[in-house]
Amino acid sequence: MKVLFIRLFESYFDRTVPEGMKRLGWEVDEEEFFTPQDQTNDPRLQQLVHDRLEKMSGGWDFCFTVNFWPVLAPVLDDLGIRYVSWSYDAPLNFTGTPEMERKNNYIFLFDRGQVRDYQKQGVSRVWHLPLATDPEIFSGEIKKNREKYNDCGVSFIGSFYYSPYTSVVSQIGDHLKGYLDGILEAQRNLIGGYILPELITDDIISQVNADLEKNNTKEADIFAGNVTARNLIYAMATRITCLDRLTLLTVASELTGTYVYTSNKPEELASVLHRVQINGPVDYFTEMPVIFNRSRINLCPTLRCITTGIPLRAIDIMACHGVVLMPLSEENAEYMSNGTDSLLYSSYDEAYELMKFYLANDDLLEKIRDNAYEKARRDFTMEERLRNIERTIHDN
Repeated sequence: MKVLFIRLFESYFDRTVPEGMKRLGWEVDEEEFFTPQDQTNDPRLQQLVHDRLEKMSGGWDFCFTVNFWPVLAPVLDDLGIRYVSWSYDAPLNFTGTPEMERKNNYIFLFDRGQVRDYQKQGVSRVWHLPLATDPEIFSGEIKKNREKYNDCGVSFIGSFYYSPYTSVVSQIGDHLKGYLDGILEAQRNLIGGYILPELITDDIISQVNADLEKNNTKEADIFAGNVTARNLIYAMATRITCLDRLTLLTVASELTGTYVYTSNKPEELASVLHRVQINGPVDYFTEMPVIFNRSRINLCPTLRCITTGIPLRAIDIMACHGVVLMPLSEENAEYMSNGTDSLLYSSYDEAYELMKFYLANDDLLEKIRDNAYEKARRDFTMEERLRNIERTIHDN
């Protein structure tokens, strides 16, 4: 196989995917272009890509990007080049577009639920493909950087998200606000299911925008007429995710030394996470693997709009010989085994009990750690996922 790997945005797969391709014996050309502000239309970028690839005449079997970018689809179609993409983000930042349906597209999504949603919209060029990791790369970094960090009880690496939800509902009527808060609380307590898309109807969106238009405050004017079902659902999902993470860290800190590594402002978190050691962001390749490896339990509360899939962070924890605690989902239940290679919870109370029990049983944690590492090496390899892509292209 001969592949053109294009970078428009920086991603965690920029190193691991090309290296996996090369281990399979594939020939990989790599090109980088500027990041477009509009993911669907950028004439200058499209012309630049077209002209550069036309001059190269690479004879590629396909072009590959991390995540699907509609701005590239017409260019590659015009050049007669298959366009393969593989997403580790969910949801994609757009609804089904005409560019997704081009026959040269092969769009792979790690979240089976998202594949179903697109198929319901009539998009046929999407396939489900769980994510992969690279234990060998991480092992090398752990050996080099292990002494930079001490062992710890519980850790979390990631974002707490900014959500405009609280700002929006502060500007609408009390009845409608109470109704939305009730939906948010119901979704918050439902781990393993995703009901927001069913409950946030067009009628609710109309009421929200009407209330915002009646309110003459400057803040209401910012949102009035701009609230859609899609962006309100995402705002609610990110708000719940933030609450998930704060709740789990709070209870973890009652049991053991707990550490956070995040790009969020420390002072904002310190007022809530009183017993948690808050640190800045860490490098994905050189620092993150060591923290995963040296933590007794790694928290991985999933972004709530990931409806079924296993996030990359969870698989990376396993590949770093770490123990992951994550919410139960359709695909977690399918691929993982609770108490054998991972810790899966269906409620906050269960998450607390799992932490309490396993923090008191190091021998069981070590068995989970070993099993998780073997599962990552056996079932989540980059090479096998790339072979799946190759087979799908051949068959479709």
